[in-house]
Amino acid sequence: MKLVALTGAGISKPSGIPTFEEMGDLRQKLSRDYFESNPENFYDILLKMKEKIDMAMPNPAHIALAKYDIPIVTMNIDGLHKKALSKNVIEIHGNLEYVECKKCKKTFDFNIVKKRIYCDECESLLQPNVVLYGDMIPLYFNAVELIATTNELLVVGTSFYTSTSSDLVYIARNAGAKVTIINDRAEEKLPEYLKNIFGF
Repeated sequence: MKLVALTGAGISKPSGIPTFEEMGDLRQKLSRDYFESNPENFYDILLKMKEKIDMAMPNPAHIALAKYDIPIVTMNIDGLHKKALSKNVIEIHGNLEYVECKKCKKTFDFNIVKKRIYCDECESLLQPNVVLYGDMIPLYFNAVELIATTNELLVVGTSFYTSTSSDLVYIARNAGAKVTIINDRAEEKLPEYLKNIFGF
């Protein structure tokens, strides 16, 4: 029995990370257009998100997925699956670990943007390691490959606002996988569900 999890913002809500729906117009500001026209404001927003993320701890849903070593495709950029010590995690929207200068091919710890958002060598605008609205998803086909081979897809904390989540669920169903959706109270329901499957 091969399980794969597809996780969205709802899995991290009990860890204190608000969903996009709770953060007003944030969704519009996480776009390629907004980043290029308002880079200072954009990085202010990401720094505020990072403060919340750095304080957040994995909740029982993250921990259960790590405990049973379930491969994960996540739409979250909060890194909580890795904090929970999950080994196989595809972060299709990236993370807030670093920024890079595409011209110099240099990477910097994300916190450099507190001081400067331009490369100290060539003055190019530093790029976040985050997939923005309007971008291609570089790891999309890695996610498709993983999901297409599973017997059961656990969809956890996903609003289906983005077409990406709907597409991945469609791919799983098309490949004959069972799709189990646990969207509310995942921190209680997911550990229980997995315990019933694995028996411990």
